[in-house]
Amino acid sequence: MSQSTNFSGLFDDDINLKALFEIINPENNLVLADDMMLSDARGIILRVSETYEKNFGFAHDSIVGKSAFDLESDGTFTPCITAEVIRQRKKITATQTINHTHKNVMTVGIPLFDNSGELKYAVCFNTVSMEQINAIQQNYRHLQDSLQQYSQEIAELRTRATSTSLIFKSASMNRLWTLMQNTANTKANILITGETGVGKSAIAKNIHAMSNRSDGPFIEVNCAVLHENLIESELFGYEKGAFTGASASGKIGKIELANHGTLFLDEIGELPPHIQSKLLQLIQEKTIERLSGTKKIELDFRLIVATNRNLEEEVQRGLFRSDLFYRLNVIRIHIPPLRQRQEDIYPLAYQFLARFCDEYNKTLSFSPRFQAFLEQYDWPGNVRQLENLIERMVITVQDPIIDVTHLPVEYTGEAVPPAELLAQAGTLAERMDAYEGQIIRDAYRRCGTTVAVARELGISQATAARKIAKYAAR
Repeated sequence: MSQSTNFSGLFDDDINLKALFEIINPENNLVLADDMMLSDARGIILRVSETYEKNFGFAHDSIVGKSAFDLESDGTFTPCITAEVIRQRKKITATQTINHTHKNVMTVGIPLFDNSGELKYAVCFNTVSMEQINAIQQNYRHLQDSLQQYSQEIAELRTRATSTSLIFKSASMNRLWTLMQNTANTKANILITGETGVGKSAIAKNIHAMSNRSDGPFIEVNCAVLHENLIESELFGYEKGAFTGASASGKIGKIELANHGTLFLDEIGELPPHIQSKLLQLIQEKTIERLSGTKKIELDFRLIVATNRNLEEEVQRGLFRSDLFYRLNVIRIHIPPLRQRQEDIYPLAYQFLARFCDEYNKTLSFSPRFQAFLEQYDWPGNVRQLENLIERMVITVQDPIIDVTHLPVEYTGEAVPPAELLAQAGTLAERMDAYEGQIIRDAYRRCGTTVAVARELGISQATAARKIAKYAAR
């Protein structure tokens, strides 16, 4: 940088930082700094700001009058930016070490020339310490990491909001969700396993919705309900006159309908052996022939199958082809039963409650005891059973709050309050108090701590402790 100007009045009594910056910083690309050192063209230090002395451990006026070159040679500064500016007669930006304090600072040194082009002064501004730079860099990296994490979470939530109706909180389902994301856009066959009612069909539909085939058809076939004599024609289609009772114009099969989309074969373990052979051929060649047809039809579809059976055992027993099993078992997605992921019960139940209340034009909520029942029940029918129960409750319950007293007889047990409690005499407030006492005592007997009782009943720990003290001694 070459700057010639009139410096009258800048250094007469004190360093006029603002005026000096207007001269050396015309493009406003520097930040006004308080740490400043000024020397003449020979390197003799004329002025040092008080903040410079304070921040870098110099006694007041201890370096004023000294030579920058001497301070460089005795190791006070390494390197001495003032000395470099005078040598090179240009702007220098570098890290300067103040050795007696072991501080590293980013320093900007600028030469100042008079109107005749002669070097008049050298001024150095210490902008920020290396410790500060490192801290800023660490904070910046942390912010970048956080931003990336938040961006991923937002993208995931956006994907879930737009392409899936799955509701879950459990770690096992989060892992399953990640697997779905990672495999949705591949061509690999997927085998979904799990007990009846866990939501295998829902998983398949959501994989399709997340995939690049989402604009294509999703064709679902339940192999268990197809009649053995018609299963081949239903899957592969037929030409006209293929058999007695066939449509005169022929028919397109389910597999062909899935072209450019997803074919989901539920209950794949129910397929008879001869259809297993044809399915294996379809997977290998991606072509089909309709019944009584002679033309091979090329297809492009994603195959997802599901079963509640143990196909490995079926293979060992000779009931399922091993070569077909290995073709299907490229990506395995196992859905845990609902009893093994209790964190998902409440979100699912509330989703079903909201949906059915909207469908039947009702406004209902769950009592704390009903919530506890939902979590404690074994759910042998899994998500499907939970959905059916909530729909039944919404239809049949006339009170604003769904409680365990409304449960169908097949669900009743210890969760239902004793008949004598419900039938006892007294005012409504007295009966409600007795009912609440029974709930608190039952919960405390099961859980044993105020924290666990609070979590089960959806109340604060302080409230739980107060109510336990009130009722547990009765």
